[in-house]
Amino acid sequence: MSFLTLAARWRYSGTALHCDGDDLMCGVFGLVGRADHALGERVAGAIHHRGPDDSGVWVDSTDTPVTLANTRLSIIDLSSGGHMPMLQADYGLAITYNGEVYNFSEIRAELEQAGHRFSSHSDTEVILNAYMQWGDECVHRFRGMFAFLIWDMHRQRLFAARDRLGIKPLYWSETDGGLLLASELRAMLSSGLVKKGLDFQSLHHFLTFYAVPPPRTMLQGVYTLLPGHCLIWEKGKVTLRQYWDVPVVESDDLTPGGYDAREIRRELRRLLEESIKLRMIADVPVGAFLSGGVDSSAVVALMARLSGERLKTFSIGFRAEGKRIDERRFARIVARHCDTDHNEVVVSGSDVASQIPAFIRAMDQPTGDGLNTFLVSQATAQHVKVALSGLGGDELFAGYRQYRYMLQGERAERLWHLLPGPAKMAARMSARQLAKVSGRFPLAEIPSWLEAGFLARYLRTRTLFSESGKEEIYHEDLDSMRNKVDPSIDLLRSYVVETESDPIVRVTRLELKSYLSHMLLRDTDAMSMAHSLEVRVPLIDHKLVEFATCIPSGLKLGNSPISYLQGRTKMVLTDVLDDLLPAEIIRRRKQGFQMPI
Repeated sequence: MSFLTLAARWRYSGTALHCDGDDLMCGVFGLVGRADHALGERVAGAIHHRGPDDSGVWVDSTDTPVTLANTRLSIIDLSSGGHMPMLQADYGLAITYNGEVYNFSEIRAELEQAGHRFSSHSDTEVILNAYMQWGDECVHRFRGMFAFLIWDMHRQRLFAARDRLGIKPLYWSETDGGLLLASELRAMLSSGLVKKGLDFQSLHHFLTFYAVPPPRTMLQGVYTLLPGHCLIWEKGKVTLRQYWDVPVVESDDLTPGGYDAREIRRELRRLLEESIKLRMIADVPVGAFLSGGVDSSAVVALMARLSGERLKTFSIGFRAEGKRIDERRFARIVARHCDTDHNEVVVSGSDVASQIPAFIRAMDQPTGDGLNTFLVSQATAQHVKVALSGLGGDELFAGYRQYRYMLQGERAERLWHLLPGPAKMAARMSARQLAKVSGRFPLAEIPSWLEAGFLARYLRTRTLFSESGKEEIYHEDLDSMRNKVDPSIDLLRSYVVETESDPIVRVTRLELKSYLSHMLLRDTDAMSMAHSLEVRVPLIDHKLVEFATCIPSGLKLGNSPISYLQGRTKMVLTDVLDDLLPAEIIRRRKQGFQMPI
Protein backbone atom coordinates (compact mmCIF):
# COMPACT_ATOMS: atom_id res chain seq x y z
CA MET A 1 0.00 0.00 0.00
CA SER A 2 1.45 3.39 -0.96
CA PHE A 3 1.88 6.34 1.37
CA LEU A 4 -0.63 8.40 -0.63
CA THR A 5 -3.26 5.69 -0.25
CA LEU A 6 -2.65 5.52 3.48
CA ALA A 7 -2.72 9.29 3.81
CA ALA A 8 -6.15 9.31 2.22
CA ARG A 9 -7.39 6.89 4.87
CA TRP A 10 -5.79 8.44 7.95
CA ARG A 11 -6.40 11.65 9.79
CA TYR A 12 -3.38 12.86 11.69
CA SER A 13 -2.61 15.98 13.68
CA GLY A 14 -0.27 17.25 16.36
CA THR A 15 1.71 20.18 17.62
CA ALA A 16 5.47 19.80 17.91
CA LEU A 17 7.12 22.41 20.12
CA HIS A 18 10.76 22.77 19.00
CA CYS A 19 11.30 19.07 19.84
CA ASP A 20 13.87 17.03 18.06
CA GLY A 21 13.12 13.35 18.63
CA ASP A 22 12.61 11.00 21.48
CA ASP A 23 13.64 8.91 24.32
CA LEU A 24 10.65 10.05 26.24
CA MET A 25 8.10 9.98 28.96
CA CYS A 26 4.60 10.32 27.65
CA GLY A 27 0.93 9.74 28.07
CA VAL A 28 -0.62 7.19 25.74
CA PHE A 29 -4.21 6.50 24.75
CA GLY A 30 -5.77 4.05 22.33
CA LEU A 31 -9.34 3.28 21.33
CA VAL A 32 -10.28 0.41 19.03
CA GLY A 33 -13.82 0.54 17.67
CA ARG A 34 -14.20 4.29 17.26
CA ALA A 35 -12.43 6.97 15.22
CA ASP A 36 -12.98 10.20 17.12
CA HIS A 37 -10.46 13.02 16.76
CA ALA A 38 -12.20 15.27 19.30
CA LEU A 39 -12.25 12.50 21.87
CA GLY A 40 -8.51 11.93 21.32
CA GLU A 41 -7.78 15.61 21.89
CA ARG A 42 -9.92 15.62 25.05
CA VAL A 43 -8.04 12.65 26.49
CA ALA A 44 -4.67 14.16 25.55
CA GLY A 45 -5.69 17.25 27.52
CA ALA A 46 -6.45 15.11 30.58
CA ILE A 47 -2.88 13.74 30.62
CA HIS A 48 -1.11 16.88 29.38
CA HIS A 49 1.13 16.80 32.50
CA ARG A 50 2.70 13.54 31.30
CA GLY A 51 3.99 15.22 28.15
CA PRO A 52 3.76 19.01 27.92
CA ASP A 53 6.30 19.31 25.06
CA ASP A 54 4.19 17.81 22.28
CA SER A 55 0.86 16.12 21.57
CA GLY A 56 -0.77 14.33 18.69
CA VAL A 57 -3.91 12.44 17.64
CA TRP A 58 -4.24 9.89 14.83
CA VAL A 59 -7.47 8.31 13.65
CA ASP A 60 -8.32 5.67 11.06
CA SER A 61 -11.98 5.64 10.07
CA THR A 62 -11.87 2.70 7.67
CA ASP A 63 -12.25 -1.00 8.40
CA THR A 64 -11.91 -1.14 12.21
CA PRO A 65 -12.11 2.47 13.45
CA VAL A 66 -9.16 3.45 15.66
CA THR A 67 -8.05 6.48 17.67
CA LEU A 68 -4.51 6.89 19.05
CA ALA A 69 -3.31 9.86 21.09
CA ASN A 70 -0.05 10.85 22.73
CA THR A 71 1.45 13.56 24.91
CA ARG A 72 5.22 13.81 24.97
CA LEU A 73 8.03 14.83 27.30
CA SER A 74 11.13 15.08 25.10
CA ILE A 75 14.36 13.69 26.50
CA ILE A 76 16.49 12.36 23.62
CA ASP A 77 16.75 13.51 19.98
CA LEU A 78 14.58 16.55 20.51
CA SER A 79 13.40 16.97 16.88
CA SER A 80 9.96 16.64 15.31
CA GLY A 81 11.15 13.28 13.98
CA GLY A 82 9.96 11.70 17.23
CA HIS A 83 6.45 13.12 17.06
CA MET A 84 3.71 10.65 17.99
CA PRO A 85 1.58 8.83 17.21
CA MET A 86 4.24 7.72 14.74
CA LEU A 87 3.34 6.08 11.42
CA GLN A 88 5.17 3.49 9.35
CA ALA A 89 3.24 4.01 6.15
CA ASP A 90 4.77 1.25 4.01
CA TYR A 91 3.76 -1.38 6.55
CA GLY A 92 0.50 0.20 7.70
CA LEU A 93 1.58 0.60 11.34
CA ALA A 94 0.94 3.30 13.93
CA ILE A 95 2.36 3.53 17.46
CA THR A 96 1.85 5.53 20.63
CA TYR A 97 4.50 4.92 23.25
CA ASN A 98 5.56 5.85 26.77
CA GLY A 99 9.01 5.00 28.01
CA GLU A 100 12.65 4.40 27.30
CA VAL A 101 14.29 1.56 25.41
CA TYR A 102 17.84 2.18 26.58
CA ASN A 103 19.48 -0.24 24.14
CA PHE A 104 17.72 1.20 21.08
CA SER A 105 21.04 2.07 19.36
CA GLU A 106 22.16 -1.56 19.56
CA ILE A 107 18.81 -2.81 18.23
CA ARG A 108 18.84 -0.19 15.48
CA ALA A 109 22.26 -1.35 14.27
CA GLU A 110 20.98 -4.93 14.07
CA LEU A 111 17.87 -3.81 12.17
CA GLU A 112 19.94 -1.74 9.72
CA GLN A 113 22.01 -4.82 8.94
CA ALA A 114 18.73 -6.60 8.20
CA GLY A 115 17.81 -3.89 5.66
CA HIS A 116 15.67 -1.48 7.70
CA ARG A 117 16.05 2.25 7.08
CA PHE A 118 15.40 5.04 9.60
CA SER A 119 14.35 8.65 9.18
CA SER A 120 14.87 9.77 12.81
CA HIS A 121 17.07 9.06 15.83
CA SER A 122 14.01 7.99 17.82
CA ASP A 123 13.65 4.82 19.87
CA THR A 124 9.97 4.88 18.86
CA GLU A 125 10.96 4.20 15.27
CA VAL A 126 13.23 1.39 16.51
CA ILE A 127 10.26 -0.24 18.28
CA LEU A 128 8.16 -0.04 15.12
CA ASN A 129 10.89 -1.60 12.98
CA ALA A 130 11.57 -4.23 15.63
CA TYR A 131 7.88 -5.18 15.50
CA MET A 132 8.12 -5.44 11.71
CA GLN A 133 11.19 -7.68 12.00
CA TRP A 134 10.27 -9.93 14.93
CA GLY A 135 6.54 -9.45 15.48
CA ASP A 136 5.26 -9.91 19.04
CA GLU A 137 8.62 -11.37 20.09
CA CYS A 138 10.22 -7.93 19.71
CA VAL A 139 9.59 -7.27 23.43
CA HIS A 140 12.36 -9.70 24.36
CA ARG A 141 14.86 -7.35 22.68
CA PHE A 142 13.95 -4.25 24.68
CA ARG A 143 15.86 -3.18 27.78
CA GLY A 144 14.16 -0.41 29.67
CA MET A 145 10.76 0.85 30.82
CA PHE A 146 7.89 1.03 28.38
CA ALA A 147 4.21 0.82 27.63
CA PHE A 148 3.25 0.99 23.96
CA LEU A 149 0.37 0.32 21.57
CA ILE A 150 0.88 -0.67 17.93
CA TRP A 151 -2.05 -0.73 15.52
CA ASP A 152 -1.44 -3.04 12.57
CA MET A 153 -3.75 -1.94 9.76
CA HIS A 154 -3.04 -4.85 7.45
CA ARG A 155 -3.90 -7.42 10.11
CA GLN A 156 -6.55 -5.25 11.85
CA ARG A 157 -4.82 -6.06 15.10
CA LEU A 158 -3.59 -4.16 18.15
CA PHE A 159 -0.45 -5.22 20.00
CA ALA A 160 0.29 -3.65 23.41
CA ALA A 161 3.11 -4.41 25.84
CA ARG A 162 4.36 -3.32 29.25
CA ASP A 163 7.91 -3.55 30.62
CA ARG A 164 9.07 -6.48 32.72
CA LEU A 165 8.96 -4.91 36.20
CA GLY A 166 5.96 -2.64 35.63
CA ILE A 167 7.74 0.72 35.75
CA LYS A 168 5.42 2.31 33.20
CA PRO A 169 1.64 1.89 33.63
CA LEU A 170 -0.97 0.74 31.12
CA TYR A 171 -4.69 0.37 31.85
CA TRP A 172 -7.29 -1.28 29.63
CA SER A 173 -11.02 -1.90 29.42
CA GLU A 174 -13.27 -3.57 26.90
CA THR A 175 -15.97 -1.40 25.35
CA ASP A 176 -18.88 -2.38 23.11
CA GLY A 177 -17.03 -4.41 20.49
CA GLY A 178 -13.79 -2.58 21.11
CA LEU A 179 -10.98 -1.76 23.50
CA LEU A 180 -9.80 1.25 25.49
CA LEU A 181 -6.20 1.70 26.78
CA ALA A 182 -4.43 4.57 28.55
CA SER A 183 -1.55 5.58 30.83
CA GLU A 184 -3.82 6.82 33.60
CA LEU A 185 -7.31 6.18 34.92
CA ARG A 186 -8.19 9.85 34.50
CA ALA A 187 -7.63 9.41 30.77
CA MET A 188 -10.02 6.46 30.74
CA LEU A 189 -12.63 8.52 32.56
CA SER A 190 -12.17 11.58 30.37
CA SER A 191 -13.08 9.47 27.34
CA GLY A 192 -16.63 9.18 28.69
CA LEU A 193 -16.58 5.47 27.84
CA VAL A 194 -15.87 4.17 31.35
CA LYS A 195 -18.42 4.18 34.15
CA LYS A 196 -17.42 5.39 37.62
CA GLY A 197 -18.30 2.15 39.37
CA LEU A 198 -16.32 1.13 42.47
CA ASP A 199 -14.69 -2.31 42.34
CA PHE A 200 -15.31 -3.72 45.83
CA GLN A 201 -12.63 -6.42 45.58
CA SER A 202 -10.08 -3.68 44.85
CA LEU A 203 -11.26 -1.71 47.88
CA HIS A 204 -10.94 -4.88 49.98
CA HIS A 205 -7.32 -5.37 48.87
CA PHE A 206 -6.54 -1.66 49.24
CA LEU A 207 -7.50 -1.78 52.91
CA THR A 208 -4.96 -4.58 53.37
CA PHE A 209 -2.04 -3.32 51.28
CA TYR A 210 -2.82 0.46 51.13
CA ALA A 211 -2.47 0.06 47.37
CA VAL A 212 -4.65 -1.43 44.63
CA PRO A 213 -2.98 -4.62 43.37
CA PRO A 214 -3.06 -5.25 39.62
CA PRO A 215 -4.66 -6.48 37.49
CA ARG A 216 -7.59 -4.75 39.22
CA THR A 217 -8.12 -1.02 39.59
CA MET A 218 -10.55 0.90 41.77
CA LEU A 219 -12.88 1.15 38.75
CA GLN A 220 -15.15 -1.73 37.80
CA GLY A 221 -14.26 -3.23 34.44
CA VAL A 222 -10.92 -1.38 34.16
CA TYR A 223 -7.73 -3.43 34.50
CA THR A 224 -3.98 -2.96 34.72
CA LEU A 225 -1.88 -4.81 32.18
CA LEU A 226 0.44 -6.84 34.40
CA PRO A 227 4.22 -6.29 34.30
CA GLY A 228 5.97 -8.46 31.73
CA HIS A 229 2.74 -8.99 29.77
CA CYS A 230 1.43 -8.30 26.27
CA LEU A 231 -2.13 -7.65 25.19
CA ILE A 232 -3.46 -8.52 21.73
CA TRP A 233 -6.82 -7.37 20.35
CA GLU A 234 -7.94 -9.14 17.19
CA LYS A 235 -11.43 -9.77 15.76
CA GLY A 236 -13.06 -8.43 18.91
CA LYS A 237 -11.13 -10.73 21.27
CA VAL A 238 -8.57 -9.75 23.92
CA THR A 239 -5.68 -12.13 24.62
CA LEU A 240 -3.16 -11.63 27.43
CA ARG A 241 0.27 -13.26 27.33
CA GLN A 242 3.17 -13.21 29.78
CA TYR A 243 6.63 -12.84 28.24
CA TRP A 244 8.80 -12.41 31.41
CA ASP A 245 8.73 -13.14 35.13
CA VAL A 246 11.05 -12.91 38.11
CA PRO A 247 13.42 -15.90 37.75
CA VAL A 248 12.59 -19.02 39.73
CA VAL A 249 15.43 -19.91 42.10
CA GLU A 250 14.87 -23.47 43.27
CA SER A 251 18.24 -24.52 44.66
CA ASP A 252 19.47 -23.83 48.18
CA ASP A 253 22.91 -23.44 46.62
CA LEU A 254 22.38 -20.03 45.04
CA THR A 255 25.21 -19.29 42.63
CA PRO A 256 24.34 -17.22 39.54
CA GLY A 257 26.16 -18.63 36.55
CA GLY A 258 28.19 -20.89 38.83
CA TYR A 259 30.21 -17.90 40.08
CA ASP A 260 32.06 -17.91 43.40
CA ALA A 261 31.65 -15.01 45.86
CA ARG A 262 34.44 -12.94 44.32
CA GLU A 263 33.09 -13.41 40.80
CA ILE A 264 29.56 -12.55 41.98
CA ARG A 265 30.78 -9.21 43.32
CA ARG A 266 32.72 -8.48 40.15
CA GLU A 267 29.74 -9.25 37.90
CA LEU A 268 27.36 -7.28 40.13
CA ARG A 269 29.61 -4.22 39.87
CA ARG A 270 29.74 -4.58 36.09
CA LEU A 271 25.93 -4.83 35.81
CA LEU A 272 25.44 -1.83 38.10
CA GLU A 273 27.79 0.33 36.05
CA GLU A 274 26.19 -0.83 32.81
CA SER A 275 22.68 -0.08 34.07
CA ILE A 276 23.62 3.38 35.35
CA LYS A 277 25.46 4.24 32.13
CA LEU A 278 22.44 3.30 30.00
CA ARG A 279 20.14 5.44 32.13
CA MET A 280 22.34 8.51 31.90
CA ILE A 281 21.75 8.74 28.16
CA ALA A 282 19.79 11.94 27.51
CA ASP A 283 19.94 15.19 25.57
CA VAL A 284 18.79 17.12 28.65
CA PRO A 285 20.37 17.43 32.13
CA VAL A 286 20.06 14.35 34.34
CA GLY A 287 19.88 14.58 38.14
CA ALA A 288 19.36 12.12 40.99
CA PHE A 289 17.31 11.69 44.14
CA LEU A 290 19.66 11.42 47.14
CA SER A 291 18.20 10.37 50.48
CA GLY A 292 21.50 9.42 52.08
CA GLY A 293 20.61 5.75 52.19
CA VAL A 294 22.73 3.08 50.56
CA ASP A 295 20.61 2.70 47.41
CA SER A 296 20.41 6.33 46.32
CA SER A 297 24.02 6.89 47.43
CA ALA A 298 25.13 3.95 45.27
CA VAL A 299 23.35 5.40 42.25
CA VAL A 300 24.84 8.86 42.80
CA ALA A 301 28.36 7.51 43.37
CA LEU A 302 28.26 5.47 40.17
CA MET A 303 26.80 8.41 38.22
CA ALA A 304 29.59 10.67 39.50
CA ARG A 305 32.19 8.10 38.45
CA LEU A 306 30.72 7.65 34.96
CA SER A 307 29.73 11.24 34.24
CA GLY A 308 31.99 13.92 32.91
CA GLU A 309 29.82 16.66 34.40
CA ARG A 310 28.84 17.78 37.90
CA LEU A 311 25.58 16.14 38.92
CA LYS A 312 22.55 17.81 40.45
CA THR A 313 21.21 15.90 43.46
CA PHE A 314 18.01 16.42 45.42
CA SER A 315 17.04 15.55 48.99
CA ILE A 316 13.95 16.11 51.09
CA GLY A 317 14.14 17.11 54.76
CA PHE A 318 11.79 18.18 57.50
CA ARG A 319 11.47 20.96 60.00
CA ALA A 320 11.00 20.34 63.72
CA GLU A 321 8.11 17.87 63.25
CA GLY A 322 10.30 15.41 61.39
CA LYS A 323 13.73 16.12 62.82
CA ARG A 324 14.07 12.58 64.21
CA ILE A 325 13.87 10.97 60.75
CA ASP A 326 15.59 13.71 58.75
CA GLU A 327 18.40 12.09 56.71
CA ARG A 328 19.89 15.22 55.17
CA ARG A 329 23.09 14.83 57.17
CA PHE A 330 23.86 11.60 55.34
CA ALA A 331 22.82 13.02 51.98
CA ARG A 332 25.24 15.91 52.49
CA ILE A 333 28.07 13.48 53.26
CA VAL A 334 27.50 11.74 49.93
CA ALA A 335 27.03 15.00 48.04
CA ARG A 336 30.36 16.34 49.35
CA HIS A 337 32.11 13.04 48.69
CA CYS A 338 30.83 12.93 45.08
CA ASP A 339 31.07 16.72 44.57
CA THR A 340 27.47 17.15 43.42
CA ASP A 341 25.43 20.33 43.03
CA HIS A 342 23.20 19.44 45.98
CA ASN A 343 19.71 20.83 46.53
CA GLU A 344 17.52 20.35 49.61
CA VAL A 345 13.76 20.57 49.89
CA VAL A 346 12.75 21.28 53.49
CA VAL A 347 9.06 20.91 54.29
CA SER A 348 6.91 21.61 57.30
CA GLY A 349 3.48 20.35 58.26
CA SER A 350 1.87 23.51 56.87
CA ASP A 351 3.74 23.04 53.57
CA VAL A 352 2.36 19.53 53.26
CA ALA A 353 -1.16 20.61 54.21
CA SER A 354 -1.17 23.20 51.44
CA GLN A 355 -0.13 20.53 48.92
CA ILE A 356 -2.73 17.89 49.86
CA PRO A 357 -5.28 18.84 47.13
CA ALA A 358 -2.60 18.70 44.40
CA PHE A 359 -1.21 15.47 45.85
CA ILE A 360 -4.64 13.82 45.76
CA ARG A 361 -5.15 14.93 42.15
CA ALA A 362 -1.81 13.37 41.24
CA MET A 363 -2.71 9.99 42.82
CA ASP A 364 -4.97 8.91 39.94
CA GLN A 365 -6.25 6.16 42.25
CA PRO A 366 -5.93 5.83 46.05
CA THR A 367 -2.55 5.07 47.61
CA GLY A 368 -1.10 5.05 51.08
CA ASP A 369 2.27 6.41 49.99
CA GLY A 370 3.84 8.74 47.45
CA LEU A 371 3.76 12.08 49.27
CA ASN A 372 7.56 12.16 49.59
CA THR A 373 7.97 11.42 45.87
CA PHE A 374 5.42 14.11 45.03
CA LEU A 375 7.32 16.76 47.01
CA VAL A 376 10.85 15.88 45.88
CA SER A 377 9.67 15.56 42.24
CA GLN A 378 8.07 18.98 42.44
CA ALA A 379 11.37 20.55 43.48
CA THR A 380 13.54 18.45 41.14
CA ALA A 381 11.42 19.29 38.08
CA GLN A 382 12.39 22.95 38.47
CA HIS A 383 16.00 22.03 37.61
CA VAL A 384 16.04 18.87 35.44
CA LYS A 385 13.73 16.75 33.29
CA VAL A 386 15.27 13.41 34.31
CA ALA A 387 16.23 12.03 37.73
CA LEU A 388 17.65 8.64 38.68
CA SER A 389 16.32 6.92 41.80
CA GLY A 390 17.61 4.14 44.05
CA LEU A 391 14.19 2.49 44.08
CA GLY A 392 14.30 -1.30 44.15
CA GLY A 393 17.53 -1.81 46.07
CA ASP A 394 15.79 -2.86 49.27
CA GLU A 395 13.67 -5.41 47.44
CA LEU A 396 16.53 -6.87 45.42
CA PHE A 397 19.27 -6.92 48.06
CA ALA A 398 17.24 -7.76 51.22
CA GLY A 399 17.21 -4.29 52.74
CA TYR A 400 13.94 -4.33 54.66
CA ARG A 401 13.56 -5.59 58.24
CA GLN A 402 11.14 -8.28 57.15
CA TYR A 403 13.95 -10.16 55.41
CA ARG A 404 15.62 -10.97 58.74
CA TYR A 405 12.19 -11.22 60.38
CA MET A 406 11.06 -13.86 57.89
CA LEU A 407 14.38 -15.70 58.06
CA GLN A 408 14.11 -15.91 61.85
CA GLY A 409 10.46 -16.91 61.55
CA GLU A 410 11.33 -19.87 59.35
CA ARG A 411 13.96 -21.06 61.82
CA ALA A 412 11.66 -20.58 64.82
CA GLU A 413 8.85 -22.44 63.07
CA ARG A 414 11.08 -25.46 62.49
CA LEU A 415 12.01 -25.52 66.18
CA TRP A 416 8.38 -25.06 67.22
CA HIS A 417 7.25 -28.09 65.25
CA LEU A 418 9.91 -30.20 67.00
CA LEU A 419 8.32 -29.52 70.40
CA PRO A 420 5.97 -32.15 71.87
CA GLY A 421 2.30 -31.23 72.39
CA PRO A 422 2.54 -30.53 76.17
CA ALA A 423 5.48 -28.19 75.63
CA LYS A 424 3.53 -26.23 73.01
CA MET A 425 0.57 -25.96 75.38
CA ALA A 426 2.81 -24.67 78.15
CA ALA A 427 4.36 -22.15 75.74
CA ARG A 428 0.91 -20.83 74.79
CA MET A 429 -0.06 -20.39 78.43
CA SER A 430 3.23 -18.65 79.22
CA ALA A 431 2.84 -16.28 76.26
CA ARG A 432 -0.67 -15.29 77.40
CA GLN A 433 0.49 -14.76 80.99
CA LEU A 434 3.52 -12.73 79.90
CA ALA A 435 1.28 -10.56 77.71
CA LYS A 436 -0.99 -9.77 80.70
CA VAL A 437 1.92 -8.93 83.00
CA SER A 438 3.78 -6.78 80.46
CA GLY A 439 0.73 -5.24 78.83
CA ARG A 440 2.19 -6.16 75.42
CA PHE A 441 -0.68 -8.25 74.12
CA PRO A 442 0.97 -9.17 70.76
CA LEU A 443 3.18 -11.50 72.81
CA ALA A 444 0.15 -13.76 73.24
CA GLU A 445 0.08 -14.22 69.46
CA ILE A 446 3.59 -15.66 69.15
CA PRO A 447 2.50 -19.33 69.13
CA SER A 448 -0.18 -18.70 66.48
CA TRP A 449 2.36 -16.63 64.52
CA LEU A 450 4.73 -19.61 64.52
CA GLU A 451 1.98 -21.93 63.29
CA ALA A 452 0.57 -19.54 60.68
CA GLY A 453 3.02 -20.40 57.94
CA PHE A 454 5.30 -18.36 55.71
CA LEU A 455 2.70 -16.44 53.71
CA ALA A 456 0.60 -15.38 56.71
CA ARG A 457 3.73 -14.16 58.49
CA TYR A 458 4.75 -12.15 55.43
CA LEU A 459 1.27 -10.64 55.11
CA ARG A 460 1.57 -9.26 58.64
CA THR A 461 4.54 -7.17 57.51
CA ARG A 462 2.51 -5.49 54.76
CA THR A 463 -0.97 -5.26 56.31
CA LEU A 464 -2.92 -2.12 57.14
CA PHE A 465 -6.24 -3.81 58.08
CA SER A 466 -6.54 -7.54 58.74
CA GLU A 467 -9.48 -9.50 57.30
CA SER A 468 -11.31 -9.25 60.64
CA GLY A 469 -10.43 -5.56 60.88
CA LYS A 470 -12.01 -4.92 57.48
CA GLU A 471 -15.17 -6.77 58.54
CA GLU A 472 -15.51 -4.41 61.49
CA ILE A 473 -15.48 -1.26 59.36
CA TYR A 474 -17.70 -2.39 56.48
CA HIS A 475 -21.23 -1.04 56.60
CA GLU A 476 -24.07 -3.55 56.82
CA ASP A 477 -25.29 -2.39 53.40
CA LEU A 478 -22.20 -4.10 51.96
CA ASP A 479 -23.19 -7.57 53.20
CA SER A 480 -24.02 -8.81 49.70
CA MET A 481 -20.59 -7.73 48.42
CA ARG A 482 -18.61 -9.03 51.40
CA ASN A 483 -19.53 -12.59 50.54
CA LYS A 484 -18.14 -12.23 47.01
CA VAL A 485 -14.60 -11.04 47.75
CA ASP A 486 -11.48 -13.16 48.10
CA PRO A 487 -9.22 -12.71 51.14
CA SER A 488 -6.12 -10.68 50.38
CA ILE A 489 -3.76 -13.53 51.23
CA ASP A 490 -5.05 -15.34 48.12
CA LEU A 491 -3.55 -12.57 45.98
CA LEU A 492 -0.11 -13.15 47.51
CA ARG A 493 -0.52 -16.91 47.14
CA SER A 494 -0.66 -16.46 43.37
CA TYR A 495 2.89 -15.06 43.47
CA VAL A 496 4.46 -17.90 45.46
CA VAL A 497 6.56 -20.55 43.72
CA GLU A 498 6.35 -23.67 45.87
CA THR A 499 9.67 -25.06 44.65
CA GLU A 500 11.57 -22.05 46.04
CA SER A 501 12.78 -23.02 49.52
CA ASP A 502 15.10 -20.18 50.54
CA PRO A 503 13.06 -17.68 52.64
CA ILE A 504 15.05 -14.68 51.34
CA VAL A 505 14.39 -15.73 47.74
CA ARG A 506 10.68 -16.13 48.54
CA VAL A 507 10.43 -12.72 50.21
CA THR A 508 12.33 -11.12 47.31
CA ARG A 509 9.76 -12.49 44.85
CA LEU A 510 6.87 -11.21 46.98
CA GLU A 511 8.45 -7.77 47.43
CA LEU A 512 9.19 -7.36 43.71
CA LYS A 513 5.76 -8.55 42.59
CA SER A 514 3.66 -6.90 45.30
CA TYR A 515 4.99 -3.93 47.31
CA LEU A 516 7.40 -2.64 44.64
CA SER A 517 4.96 -3.18 41.78
CA HIS A 518 1.65 -2.36 43.48
CA MET A 519 2.77 0.76 45.30
CA LEU A 520 6.30 2.09 44.87
CA LEU A 521 6.61 1.99 41.07
CA ARG A 522 3.02 3.05 40.46
CA ASP A 523 3.32 5.94 42.90
CA THR A 524 6.70 7.02 41.51
CA ASP A 525 5.27 7.19 38.00
CA ALA A 526 2.13 9.07 39.04
CA MET A 527 3.84 11.54 41.37
CA SER A 528 6.82 12.33 39.13
CA MET A 529 4.77 12.61 35.94
CA ALA A 530 2.40 14.99 37.72
CA HIS A 531 5.37 17.39 37.55
CA SER A 532 6.51 16.32 34.05
CA LEU A 533 9.60 14.66 35.54
CA GLU A 534 11.00 11.37 34.24
CA VAL A 535 12.34 9.06 36.95
CA ARG A 536 14.64 6.21 35.94
CA VAL A 537 15.26 3.22 38.21
CA PRO A 538 18.61 1.55 37.38
CA LEU A 539 18.61 -0.89 40.31
CA ILE A 540 15.78 -2.89 38.74
CA ASP A 541 17.21 -3.23 35.26
CA HIS A 542 15.88 -6.66 34.30
CA LYS A 543 19.34 -8.11 33.64
CA LEU A 544 20.42 -6.94 37.09
CA VAL A 545 17.27 -8.47 38.61
CA GLU A 546 17.89 -11.80 36.88
CA PHE A 547 21.40 -11.90 38.33
CA ALA A 548 20.76 -10.51 41.82
CA THR A 549 17.82 -12.77 42.67
CA CYS A 550 20.26 -15.70 42.48
CA ILE A 551 22.88 -14.18 44.80
CA PRO A 552 23.19 -16.31 47.97
CA SER A 553 21.29 -14.92 50.95
CA GLY A 554 24.43 -14.99 53.08
CA LEU A 555 26.07 -12.44 50.78
CA LYS A 556 23.10 -10.11 51.16
CA LEU A 557 22.52 -10.36 54.92
CA GLY A 558 25.80 -11.78 56.18
CA ASN A 559 26.24 -15.07 57.98
CA SER A 560 28.11 -13.80 61.03
CA PRO A 561 26.61 -12.76 64.40
CA ILE A 562 28.45 -9.42 64.03
CA SER A 563 26.56 -8.52 60.85
CA TYR A 564 23.32 -9.40 62.63
CA LEU A 565 24.13 -7.24 65.69
CA GLN A 566 25.19 -4.34 63.47
CA GLY A 567 21.84 -4.53 61.70
CA ARG A 568 23.57 -4.34 58.33
CA THR A 569 21.66 -5.24 55.20
CA LYS A 570 22.45 -5.26 51.47
CA MET A 571 26.03 -6.26 52.31
CA VAL A 572 26.90 -7.48 48.82
CA LEU A 573 25.84 -4.10 47.41
CA THR A 574 27.96 -2.10 49.85
CA ASP A 575 30.87 -4.51 49.38
CA VAL A 576 31.06 -3.86 45.64
CA LEU A 577 30.89 -0.09 46.14
CA ASP A 578 33.22 0.35 49.12
CA ASP A 579 35.69 2.21 46.91
CA LEU A 580 33.04 4.78 45.99
CA LEU A 581 30.95 5.32 49.14
CA PRO A 582 31.96 7.06 52.40
CA ALA A 583 32.42 4.75 55.38
CA GLU A 584 29.59 6.52 57.26
CA ILE A 585 27.15 5.42 54.56
CA ILE A 586 28.38 1.84 54.29
CA ARG A 587 28.30 1.28 58.06
CA ARG A 588 25.04 3.03 58.90
CA ARG A 589 22.00 1.05 59.98
CA LYS A 590 19.07 0.74 57.64
CA GLN A 591 16.60 3.61 58.06
CA GLY A 592 13.53 3.39 55.88
CA PHE A 593 12.55 6.64 54.18
CA GLN A 594 9.28 7.89 55.59
CA MET A 595 7.26 11.04 55.96
CA PRO A 596 6.41 12.35 59.47
CA ILE A 597 2.70 11.92 58.72
